[in-house]
Amino acid sequence: MKNLIEYHLRHGFKDPDELLDFIEVVWKLSIPKARVCPHHTAPADYITDAFFEKHPNNIVLANRGGGKTLLATLSSWLDMVFKPSCSTKMLGGSLEQSEKMYAHLIGEGDGWGLITKDFAPLLHRDSAPLILGANKSAISIHVASLKSVRGAHPQKLKLDEIDDMDPNVFEAALMIPITKGGHVASVHALSTLYKHYGLMNSALNETRARGWHIYSWCILETMERCEGRECETCDLLEDCQGRLRHAAGGFYKIEDAISKKRRVSDYTWKQEYLCIHPSALLIEGHDTIDVILDHLTPTEVLKIAKKEIEHQQQHIDARRYRIKVRRGIQSLFEGRIM
Repeated sequence: MKNLIEYHLRHGFKDPDELLDFIEVVWKLSIPKARVCPHHTAPADYITDAFFEKHPNNIVLANRGGGKTLLATLSSWLDMVFKPSCSTKMLGGSLEQSEKMYAHLIGEGDGWGLITKDFAPLLHRDSAPLILGANKSAISIHVASLKSVRGAHPQKLKLDEIDDMDPNVFEAALMIPITKGGHVASVHALSTLYKHYGLMNSALNETRARGWHIYSWCILETMERCEGRECETCDLLEDCQGRLRHAAGGFYKIEDAISKKRRVSDYTWKQEYLCIHPSALLIEGHDTIDVILDHLTPTEVLKIAKKEIEHQQQHIDARRYRIKVRRGIQSLFEGRIM
């Protein structure tokens, strides 16, 4: 294993396939490579695009248990090991999320354990919140806060579960990464979309204005291949439509997925596991209106429409208030208010 690591330290990776093969051999981690839903992304595409720095601004929308935190941590570790003087700041939407990222590195609890003994000689320091490499690369892990977004400016920024973050903290964090040392500055904002008008929804609505590239996958992309099951009697037929027999190859057990679907409401299943939401309409290059309408009942469509009207009214009221305040300040400076 050491020889393999040393080889890639000297020669790098020639293409995405070589990188994915390395990941599977070293960590026994098979990242799903198939796109089951036509408007989604294979998780493997995210990890390879991140390593080869294909897009500077990235949104990752994925299901509960879809491997977002693991892949974000793996991406940061690959950058640290194989890119000298390349550093990443990782911010979790909660303390628990930040602890999960660190656990994936060192292997505590349910963590994957990316820092194996074969990588130990490459480390200069290994203690939370900073992991420092002998090649002058680093990973720092913190809870997202107004304090943690200040300070150093590494090249890479990972924001995990942004729906749990304060919007002001998120906005300040976007100013962290800077291109240097031959490594392009990049932002990776990851989350499950579980708040109707939360931060992830806002980020998706601003994809074109902010230049975000969207990666999205649902539980179907992460599910194992279906073999030996009868489609007609399967609880997942409506969602899968037989595609899991051909396109799947993930880690999520079918029985676990069926149990989840039976356990939660239909709306929760569609939103947090199938990642179906009106914001998905804005995924560039894909017309997903038919997909969304096929998965929502008329009652659900009306509920979303009502929420949208309320949200727009709040936005209008807030804008009127800001205009009023701005005029008041302007009048003050012009001497109209004594």
